[in-house]
Amino acid sequence: MKKYIIFFFLIISFSLASGCTRKILYLTPEVTGYLYDSKTKEPLHNANGYISFYLPDEKSTTIKISNDGSFTIRSLTKEYFFIEPSMDDYTNLPSLVYISFKNYRNKTIDYSEKFNEQVPEEKANFEHYKKINLGKIYLDRE
Repeated sequence: MKKYIIFFFLIISFSLASGCTRKILYLTPEVTGYLYDSKTKEPLHNANGYISFYLPDEKSTTIKISNDGSFTIRSLTKEYFFIEPSMDDYTNLPSLVYISFKNYRNKTIDYSEKFNEQVPEEKANFEHYKKINLGKIYLDRE
């Protein structure tokens, strides 16, 4: 009888341990690219500005792009342990990146075409990490 009880507790323990692992849903891809001045054709050097999947507001934080004009927007994620969160609010997120830098016109980039080119169809769901490169993005001066 003791063997059955021990066996039962082992099965319960393994079931709980596997359920306690953190799971991540990737709502957006990680986006990389380079920002260039459209007039000089030179990269923006160490500029501070806003690049994100959401329109900027008063709480938005600025980022500093690299010396070569490169930037990275981290993927928006949702984490859970047991119960998967509802994805209803996230299934129709627009495939847009908003860019705002001082002395330049704001720009909105639709990354859906690059997403379709660079992400295999079997990984185009919330369960897989995705990364896309937008390449060079030219900003117009105000």
